[in-house]
Amino acid sequence: MPILSFLKLTSPDIVCGPFWFTFANGVKTRQIAISAIKRFTYPMVYYRKYRPKTFSEVVGQEHVVQTLQGALQNNSLAHAYLFTGPRGTGKTTLARLLAKVVNCSQIKNHDACGICDFCKEVETGKSLDLIEIDAASNRGIDEIRELREGARFVSTRGKHKVYIIDECHQLTKEASNALLKTLEEPPPKTLFVLATTEPNKVLSTVASRTQRFDLKKLKPHQITAKLEYIAGVENIKIGKNLLNSIALQADGSLRDAESSLSKLVAFRGHAIDENAIKEVLGFIPLENFQNFLGFLLAKDRAKAISMVNDLYESGVDLSSFTKELLAYLRRILITKAGLAVLANQEFSLPVPNIENQELLKMLDSFFKAQQEIKISPIPQLPLEIAIMELCE
Repeated sequence: MPILSFLKLTSPDIVCGPFWFTFANGVKTRQIAISAIKRFTYPMVYYRKYRPKTFSEVVGQEHVVQTLQGALQNNSLAHAYLFTGPRGTGKTTLARLLAKVVNCSQIKNHDACGICDFCKEVETGKSLDLIEIDAASNRGIDEIRELREGARFVSTRGKHKVYIIDECHQLTKEASNALLKTLEEPPPKTLFVLATTEPNKVLSTVASRTQRFDLKKLKPHQITAKLEYIAGVENIKIGKNLLNSIALQADGSLRDAESSLSKLVAFRGHAIDENAIKEVLGFIPLENFQNFLGFLLAKDRAKAISMVNDLYESGVDLSSFTKELLAYLRRILITKAGLAVLANQEFSLPVPNIENQELLKMLDSFFKAQQEIKISPIPQLPLEIAIMELCE
């Protein structure tokens, strides 16, 4: 009879049991299944691993942090806040940090300590006094009624009970109306934080009962600095010019940039080159736009059209190419006007010798082409027409 070997379940970290097996000597031993001998711990993606744990670590939203810390200093916190802004700018993060700091037992300089029990519970998602609600899937009046009933009870351990309602614009009109009275006169020591990417869809009666903060898109240099920090800690070899490219493509969203870096590491490991960025992120090098613009300025329609078809055959989405081309031309326009910062162009950009009128004509032609690509049966055709018109 073959002898089967099993691994004793002696570690509390192994949570795939318990199973009991009886050996020939009659001794029962708690063990785990052969198929689950080892518990696999998968690493966190970077945007979760490097989520700010204190106000001091927040990037790009200093105006919000300073106001909240001032309210803490003056003991004048509002009972309800509304955080609005584009995706990946820190709305939920700031809401959680506010929940930490109002309940932190060792608060220092109006910031959470990050080491007390409540701070640790928030970081691990185990706090009973922090209730997060996803309004996209809990958008009805019944869910809001449950929230109102729960808000009547005092916090279990902390000083405040904090409710975070994410994507609050997705609440139904009836649910929003049911929330009004609770927002206006919440129970003592209860704090509401609403977050949304579409503030125009939030009922004005709801918004008027909150203190609103508009979060801004992050600047490319701020995103690059955070990516450089992550790369240093994780021992990732990647050039700063490539980090700049990731930052620009993220369009102000730090979470998108950190997710892109996670994907690149998963694809290529800890040594990332330009080819990896092209394959994983669909990144189009700046040289392509410079060459394309050179063909247009030289009135070389054959090479310009050939380049468009080569890009299409290689799998590049021409709509994305045209969108990035428009962004490139816009940065040239703004740079020529002496307002590089407005174009988010904080990295060196060589300005070609081109007249303003010709640049404006290109912007107009490719803007129309970008719209027409979406409905064209031949994706290359709108770009080819624009090239022929510009090279006349």
